[in-house]
This record gives sequence, structure tokens and C-alpha cells, in this order.
Amino acid sequence: MSKVLIFLLFLFPLYSYGQIKIDKAGDGWDLKIDSALSLIKTVDLQKYELLDSVCQEISFWVSDFSSNELSKEGIGRIYVATGDVKLGSINNLAVVLVHESLHLLFLRKGLDLHPVLEENLCYRYELEFIKKLPNVEPWLELHTLRQIQLTQQ
Repeated sequence: MSKVLIFLLFLFPLYSYGQIKIDKAGDGWDLKIDSALSLIKTVDLQKYELLDSVCQEISFWVSDFSSNELSKEGIGRIYVATGDVKLGSINNLAVVLVHESLHLLFLRKGLDLHPVLEENLCYRYELEFIKKLPNVEPWLELHTLRQIQLTQQ
């Protein structure tokens, strides 16, 4: 697995950086996402730089899971599930953004990974970030560890 992560490191410096546009929604949800972005930048600059290089917009949607898309125009967008915002955890929002940014990288590179393998890699990438978070909620790390187990091949 470490070989895969080393391989991923070579994929990072690919795209120019810019300001990520955050849609307005909910009661200050954009401010919560802004706080999550600041947290990522403070805790793990490399993960922030990847996020900034692949994601141009962050939106919200009513769904059980956060997601992402790469438009035909090449715009990377992360969709944060309303449930993730309503949990009230900036750490969780940061983890969602880190996780989805790796999915966007795979899309940008045109990598066609098996969906279970891709999820496993994203959860492992997420776990690396979680381990750097100060005062992380125990449920957040536990959830990620469970997801890694569920996506083992």
C-alpha cells in the first residue's frame, strides 16, 4: 500500500492554484467550509495544495454522502452532503474535503480504478490527515477505520 501512496505523491503537482469558490447555503455553511479549508491548510499543507489544485468550487447537496464531479469544462467541484454540515464538526468537513480531493485527482488524471480500491485509497489518505488533527473526535477516526476495513480487497 505504501507504494501506491508514493505513486500518488508524484501526481500532486499538476494544476495551477486558485481561489476555491464556496456556494452560499444554510446558516453560515460557507463559513464552516472556509474554516475547514483553513484547518486543512494549517494541519497539512500538502493536502491543502492538492485540494486547491483540483477543486474550484464547493457546493452543498441533499444526500447521504458527499461527492465530487469534474465538469466537461474541467471544473472540479466537491458536493458536501447536508448531513455532513449538520454534524457540526469542522474536523469532519475538513476530512470530507480531503477525501473528495483525492477522488478529483483520480478523475483529472483519467485513472480508472476499481471503485472499491479507489474508496480504500481515499479513506487511507483521509486517515493520514485525521492522525494529524489536534483534538479529533474519536468517532471520526473510528468511522474511517471501519471504511478502510469494508473496502479491503
